[in-house]
Amino acid sequence: MFGFIGCNESQKSELLTASVREALNSPTTLSIADEIESAEYIPLEVTNNDASLIDGVVDFAITNKYIYVLVDKQPRIVLFDRKGHFLRTFLHQGQGPNDFRGMIGFIQADEANKRFYVIGDKIGVYTLEGEFIEDFPINYPLIYAHYLGKGRFGAVSIPFMPFQEGGFGIGVFGEDGEAIMTKNDFYSQLVPKEDSGFTFGVMSSPSDCDKQSVLFKTASNDTIFRLLSDTIQPALVAKLGNSNEEIIRGLNIRDIKKLPADGDVFVTDIFETPRYYYLRMMLNGKYYVASVEKQNGITLVEQCDIPDTKVSNLADFNIQLGLVGTKGYKQFPIWGRVLGNNLVQVVTPYELEMFKEQTKIVIPQELQTKNADANPIFIIYKLVN
Repeated sequence: MFGFIGCNESQKSELLTASVREALNSPTTLSIADEIESAEYIPLEVTNNDASLIDGVVDFAITNKYIYVLVDKQPRIVLFDRKGHFLRTFLHQGQGPNDFRGMIGFIQADEANKRFYVIGDKIGVYTLEGEFIEDFPINYPLIYAHYLGKGRFGAVSIPFMPFQEGGFGIGVFGEDGEAIMTKNDFYSQLVPKEDSGFTFGVMSSPSDCDKQSVLFKTASNDTIFRLLSDTIQPALVAKLGNSNEEIIRGLNIRDIKKLPADGDVFVTDIFETPRYYYLRMMLNGKYYVASVEKQNGITLVEQCDIPDTKVSNLADFNIQLGLVGTKGYKQFPIWGRVLGNNLVQVVTPYELEMFKEQTKIVIPQELQTKNADANPIFIIYKLVN
């Protein structure tokens, strides 16, 4: 499962810790409003061109000029301008002469260097307008990769592959596909080494600030690690207080359980701002979000207001989970990805209707729509500098 983050924190002499389990006992409302300067609402246009229809957002990227959307059905990247006007199909996944030959898993815009990365079975490099430049090979079994600058890519190994049989864990790789550094010593005495690898607990979170990085966490360990172009280092210890069963679930590839046991906290995704880490978590079938202040480790937790439906039903591309977040800004739930100085949230009209009918959500006027089948809406929150 993947989530998205923002800017890197400054170096500290001691590793930051967060008492997440303790904070869960006294839920409150997070003060994310202190970090938001303004909000911009951008509905994506639907035209007579069927290519403008967005059937589920797999991934997205944003520049000052464009919004790129990786679509779930009929895999392709669709290009809109920053006002939400449909422009064209940026790239198809397929076998045609100008198609991306292979699976498209993730996309990333590097506006400073005028490059666009398409990551799947290989890494395709394009201009921001879609002109092909070159391909980089992927010689390692990954489930996720992100460009870190300096010709380096951070990557997470494919799950259910033993560390001792090729599972590299997390690593930094060069453009030639060769490993620069890796870390796969995520072992526990509770699981035989030959059965140890990543399972459903794996997460990775990209950053697009001056010093690009990727955050990583697995269910078998409370530590969140940061991958940079030249190092892998611990960033935060969450102190979840989970059982041995959850450690085994997150590490034993022979004992697959999709959801954590009652009483165990599962961090599903993360983003960060210059001042805080934000963690979204599941506990006993309910969602919570936590904020961790980087200056002192003070941790607050808020319970999310979600529809009365199976948690598994929320994990589809028509429901972006953008509304499973904190109501600390104008009573509207927020969860998203930090890109530069913006927190970007994606919601769908279908999702808005479901939350409106089954929760006490307050929908801003800019998000009210009569068509539940309309394209997703991008919300761009400008963060306080």
